[in-house]
Amino acid sequence: LNPIVNQGLMYGIFKEQDEKVAIHNRVYEQVLYDYMRSKKETSPSKYSFNGYVQKFEDSDGFLDMKKTILKFQEFMKEHYSWRDEKFLEREGRLIFLSFLKPNVNGKGSIAKEPVIGDERRIDIFLTYGKQQEVIEAKVWRGQTYHERGMEQLSDYLDMRNLKQGYLLIFDFNKNKQYKSESIKFKGRDIFAVWV
Repeated sequence: LNPIVNQGLMYGIFKEQDEKVAIHNRVYEQVLYDYMRSKKETSPSKYSFNGYVQKFEDSDGFLDMKKTILKFQEFMKEHYSWRDEKFLEREGRLIFLSFLKPNVNGKGSIAKEPVIGDERRIDIFLTYGKQQEVIEAKVWRGQTYHERGMEQLSDYLDMRNLKQGYLLIFDFNKNKQYKSESIKFKGRDIFAVWV
């Protein structure tokens, strides 16, 4: 009943094989493959990589970091296993960088632990066109440690003259919650996400 399949059968591009639709011959197979590939490459679609890589740009061409980090949280929630805990504690930032790279590729860059004033290191410094973002990744070790992470992020934002930053928190507690929170801290807007 599909009109495209019906047309393909009528013109001999498709054939019925074992009660399924198949491509009639190798020539049509190659032509269709090339067409579909070029269509995908030239498509303005923002979705790829199983729907996780999404370029969230606003009308001014800025990357929407909140949406990007929330999509990473969704990815981690779907794929998290307690068996990965030790690996994630060591390499959580690397997984986030791998997740982030396709979003930034071609329009910006990601620096891991660049040295800034006082020989301090930002966890992740992202540029996207003229946009600059600071992302601090921490393991949840209680409220006191969390406050120190916000203090550290706030200092990095001051050094870069930025008003907003992001705190990515890897929580390995058994009853963890995947949540996000907008926090006002020392005149800075911090968007914290727990994964």
